[in-house]
Amino acid sequence: MSEETKVATETVSEGTTPQTPIETPDVGSLIAESKKYRQRSQDAEAQLAKLQSKLEEQENTKLKEKEAFKELAEKFESQVNELTPFKDKYETILANRKEQLLEQIPEDQRETFKDKDIEVLEFMINNMPKSNTPEVPARGSISNAKVIKEDWTKMDNKERRENWTSILQNYKKR
Repeated sequence: MSEETKVATETVSEGTTPQTPIETPDVGSLIAESKKYRQRSQDAEAQLAKLQSKLEEQENTKLKEKEAFKELAEKFESQVNELTPFKDKYETILANRKEQLLEQIPEDQRETFKDKDIEVLEFMINNMPKSNTPEVPARGSISNAKVIKEDWTKMDNKERRENWTSILQNYKKR
């Protein structure tokens, strides 16, 4: 009888052992939390930029009040020297883009549009009707049509069926 109680207790203990459930994170809440932190970070960065610009304006006004024009001029000169290479690159990019856009306009109208802004040129080109004129083959060029044998009587039935319209065209021309 003792064996029966041991077996019974073992089966009961095996059935009652708690299994640790595998926890799956709530993805939706993690995404929402991430968005919240990202928004908070963007707000902080925007506020920092705003405060820095206010601080710079205050420094400039203080220098003007103290009549420290020399320091102010040196400060602006250093800013100009920093930004000059970027300005040059920007102007060359604009000139290249404008030239590309002007090439898409017919030659007789390029003079009238050469002084317009890039946005105007892009708008004009996007709204211009595309020319769908087919290419005219050069004189003496070979056409893409199949060349059929002169003597259609030597063709087998399959070749005659495939080329029947061209055979008829040859006789219509004569």
